[in-house]
Parts: sequence; C-alpha cells; structure tokens
Amino acid sequence: MEVCVIAKCTYKSETIMFSVSSESSMVDILKTLSLSDLDLMMTFLLISNEKTVDILVKDLCGSSEYSGDFCVNKELIACEKGESSCSSTVEDRNEFLGRSKRASAKPLLSNEWETYIHHVGQKFDGGAEEFRLKLCKYALEVGFNFLYAGNDKKRVVAVCSNKKLEGCSWRVYASRCEATGSFVIRTLNNVHTCAGRIRESKSKMMRSRVVSSLIVDRICAKPELKPVEIIHEFKDYYGIDISYYHAWFGKELAKLDVHGDESKSFNELMWYADAVKETNTGSLCTLDCEAGINRFRRFFVSFGGCIAGFQYCIPLLFIDATFLKSKYKGQLLCASGKNGNQGFYPLAFGVVDSETEENWTWFLQHLASILLLMGRVVTFFSDRNQGLLNAMGFVFPGWPHSYCYYHLKQNLITKYPKSGYGKLLQDRVINLFSRCAYAVTEEEFKVAMEELVIVGSSKVKAFISDLSRDHYANAFFIGMRYGEMANSLAESFNNWVAEKWTTVLCPEMETRLCENAEAGRTWAVRRSNCTVFEVFADYSVMVGLEQRICSCRLWKIDGFPCTHAVAAILAKRDSVYDYVECYYKTDFFRKAYGSPIFPIPDIGKGLGSNGSAAGVVLPPITKRPAGRPPTKRIKVFGEFKRPLKCSRCSVVGHNRKTCKAII
Repeated sequence: MEVCVIAKCTYKSETIMFSVSSESSMVDILKTLSLSDLDLMMTFLLISNEKTVDILVKDLCGSSEYSGDFCVNKELIACEKGESSCSSTVEDRNEFLGRSKRASAKPLLSNEWETYIHHVGQKFDGGAEEFRLKLCKYALEVGFNFLYAGNDKKRVVAVCSNKKLEGCSWRVYASRCEATGSFVIRTLNNVHTCAGRIRESKSKMMRSRVVSSLIVDRICAKPELKPVEIIHEFKDYYGIDISYYHAWFGKELAKLDVHGDESKSFNELMWYADAVKETNTGSLCTLDCEAGINRFRRFFVSFGGCIAGFQYCIPLLFIDATFLKSKYKGQLLCASGKNGNQGFYPLAFGVVDSETEENWTWFLQHLASILLLMGRVVTFFSDRNQGLLNAMGFVFPGWPHSYCYYHLKQNLITKYPKSGYGKLLQDRVINLFSRCAYAVTEEEFKVAMEELVIVGSSKVKAFISDLSRDHYANAFFIGMRYGEMANSLAESFNNWVAEKWTTVLCPEMETRLCENAEAGRTWAVRRSNCTVFEVFADYSVMVGLEQRICSCRLWKIDGFPCTHAVAAILAKRDSVYDYVECYYKTDFFRKAYGSPIFPIPDIGKGLGSNGSAAGVVLPPITKRPAGRPPTKRIKVFGEFKRPLKCSRCSVVGHNRKTCKAII
C-alpha cells in the first residue's frame, strides 16, 4: 500500500504544505519548493524589508529530467534581514560599488595551518619539537593563545589562555610513543567555550622558532637575507606582523639549522684536514692550535688539484686578505693565480685571527713549500700591509713583488680630498701618478715624476719617499708582470668549457692577438737580419724576434707579442703562435683544470675519526667590538659615485628641484 504523508515547510510566519508519497524523490520536493507561489516570496520580502531577492545556484542536479531547466541546491537557503547567505548579493554590490567595494581575502601560505591539529591519534614523527611548532602555527591561524600546563621531552599539555578567566575547555595532550619515538595526540578537546576568536595580525604565538622554520629554505638560497626583508615577507605571505627581534633571532636560528653550531664546527677541522688529504692526493692541509689547550689559531688548505694545475697557469700570484663575518670573526688569507684566459685560479687559503706579520709568515711558508717544488719564479701582487711586506722579504727574498696600483692610487687620493683641494687638482695628481706607473722607459718616468712633485708638492714627496719605484713602475720593475698592474681578477671558466674551444689560444688572448694583427696591417716592415726587423708605425721601432723584445717594451711588460712584434712575425712568415707564451694556449688551460678537486663525503664521519671526539678543538676567543656592527663597507675617497641626474630633463649635474631647462 502506497504511503502518503503531508510535508510542511515553514519559514518565519509562512508555511507551505504538500503531499509526499513513497515514490517522491528529492528532486520532486525541490521542484515543488522552487515552483511555489510567487505571493509567498513577496511576503518574505515584505517581512524582511528587502527590495531585492537573490537566487544562488550552488550546483546542478545530476538528473537528466532537469537538463536545461533551473535547478536549486539540495539545501534550502534562507535570507534574513542584515544577513545574507547568498554570495551573489556581495558579488552584485561589489560589481557596482567600484573602489568602495568590499575587498576579498588574499590566499595566504598560512591557510593550511588550520589543519595541523585535528584528531586524537594524530602522529608527529618529529617528536615534541614538531608538535610544539605545529601547535603554535595552528593557534596562529585559528586565532587564540595557549599556555603549557606540562612541557618536556615526553609529554606536552596545552590549554587555552582563557581557561582561568573564562573557563575555556580547549585542551590538548600529546605524549611520546616509546615504540616509534613519534609524538601522538592522546586527548583533544578542540572546542573553545571562551569569547569569539578572530585571527589577528599580531600574536604571542609567533615566536622566533616559528620564524626560523618558515625561512630556513630562504636562508639556504639567500644567506644575506635581512630582518627587514623577513618582516615584509611575513606580512605579504602570511598576513602576520612580527617584531624585528623575532625576525633577527629567527634568522640566527635558521642559520644554525642550515650550517650547524659555529663553536662546534672547529672540532670538525681535524677530521676535515685528514679527509682532504685522503680524498685529494697531493693536498696540503694544516691545522694550528694553541699548545696545551687545543684552541684554534690558524688553518691552511691547498687542494692537490689546484697545486697540480697551477703549473700550467701564468706565474703570477695575487695575495690578499678579507674579513670573515662569522661569530668568531678572523680573516681569510688567499693566494690566487691567473689562467691563460685571464681568469681567476684559486691556489691556497688560510684562516687566521688578523693580518699580523706572524700570521703572514706562517701562511707564506706553507705557500713556499708548494712553489719551491715547481722550480719556477712567481711574481707576487699585494697591497702594502706592513706585516705582509716583512713576511714576503723573509720567506721569498729576491722574488718579484708588485704593489697593487689601485691601492696606491686610492692612498694618494685620500691625501687630496676634493673638499679641501678641489677635483681638478685631485685628477691632475692621479693622472701624473698613473703616467709614472705605466711609463715604459726611465726617461718617461723621470719626466712624469718631476711634474708630479711640482704639482703635488710636499704631500707627494712624503708619499713617494716611502714607496720604492721597483715595486710599482713598469720602467723599473724586475721580473714579469704579464701586463698586470692591480690585485684584481676576472671570473674563471671550467675545464668543460675549454673542451669546446677550437683555437690555439684561449678566446680572450686569441681576440687580443687578432686585434694586434689588424692594427699593424698598414705598417711597413724592413728586415735587418733574419731575426731583427724595423717596423714603421707612427714612429720607427726595432723588433728582435729571437730575444722576444721590442723597443716599445710592451712585449716584455705584457709577456705577449705587441702590435709591432706581430707585424714583424707576419712579415717573416712565421707562425705567430710560436712566439706566444704557453700559458695562454688552450692545451695548457685544459691541463690547469685536468686535476679535479674531489668531494669530501662525511657519511663516515664520527666512526673512529680522530676528530670526532667532543672538545678536541676549541673555538678562538673573540671580543665583540663596541657599537653596532656596520652593514655597509666604508668607501674611501675617489670611489665611484652615481652621478646626479635630473628626472625631468635627463641631464647629469642637477636634480629635478633645481632644474631650469625649458621643456
């Protein structure tokens, strides 16, 4: 027997009644509601004092009989005065309100935090630390604060911070599972009975450890990330305001997670020194500690691959030091060479506390044990650090040593600041000093120096009196500098790049050789004998191919055939490549990188290693300097400054405010 009942649908003061049989479907009921009398809908509008009605279609029915027809949702949606459950109302208002429309929420990276705590039995493989971290993020996203009622390695109990004031019943208890070591939620009352909560931009739950967990990947990619940048990123990506302290300390914790504890890293140096020698045959790696207490003093390393490859590089070494910015400060000493393509080639590194004569002597003595075995003289480039100069004379007596021209020029600039002497005098003094340094003959040097002393007066005399011309002037330098004047280097290529080179010389030097050849195509060349030629350029010069000299002296200074020499070689119909130093050739470049630097695996570290015992090497004792650490390098006088450019007329020399140009 068919069962028939009467269904009653009531909304406020209006009621609809209709029959429902056992054969009626949900679609039939919804159709009846959707096709109800329009008077009923008008009555609802009058009661609610609304002048518009919005109909929301949340999804279409799957029934084929409704194909192409209007279909309501399976839920009955009601609209009351002051409350709209129909999103189309907001959409319509926003469409016509323009700039006054209600802004929509921006998706945040923290939205998923709301799911971090959800049921009893939930596991956290990272133990108590992971549970606490996710609990903080959950509280941040949901919008409440909590207090620890119990907190240790085995159990964590947290309650809502409003428990005492409002008697909130929210509580979570998690403990460690002894079998797996993970943390498991044992009990959870995830309902708050305190006042309504709203997610705030500032919260007590935002702690440095939370910041650290969110920026650890950013620190790996960008170690120089600033706290101010972290503050801005948290606001943009998470909608959270954090303090400068939390940003700074969070960064420090992230660096600790990425690089480990700096104080403990010194203890790894003994293991590292042995590992370098074991994995890279021929390496020189030395650790020097204070006797008796084993406190770190100095460390030197030169990889076997670099030592083997340096024999095929230009015999130049650039010696310099730079400050270390770690917790324990110190300085990094380095010795770098140049390959045949004018690129940077690292040879040796050292870590010391400061640039003292003792430390430089220690570093250069280790360097000497490498260079003396090669059997060739190397020209050194450096600044005029007194400790380095004394150590150089002691360890490498008689070896060519060139002062960095750039450092000398900057030292001279400081004696003639523009504020006191004017830019014209400063430029004149520097120009004359440059002529002295680059002069190729003694006569040219003498003329330039006399004029420099007249223009610069007493300050130049004092500067020159303490500066030996044998260490900076081309005309008097003893040894080969291969055209180098300053302690600066270009970037290096890898060996795999050289495999693609098809020229005899490295690309940089091949280009220079072609330019020299092109420059002398119109010059007349006369033979004196089989190896001596006279080249008629703007002036007449003599070229001796057997001695590899030219009266312009550039062949000797640069260690590379000058334009006159190339013209003479081509006139003799010899191969120009036979007169080029082997260091500039591609095959030497390949040999320089033929010995690789092998990686140093640490998978077996601590298993019987003599450097694995705790406290073997202690970190150095450092004293923090007074004041706030500087964030930018202090520039010296004469360094390049961006010229003032007007944003109105694009002319250099004034700004928009003082611009008088007619536009």
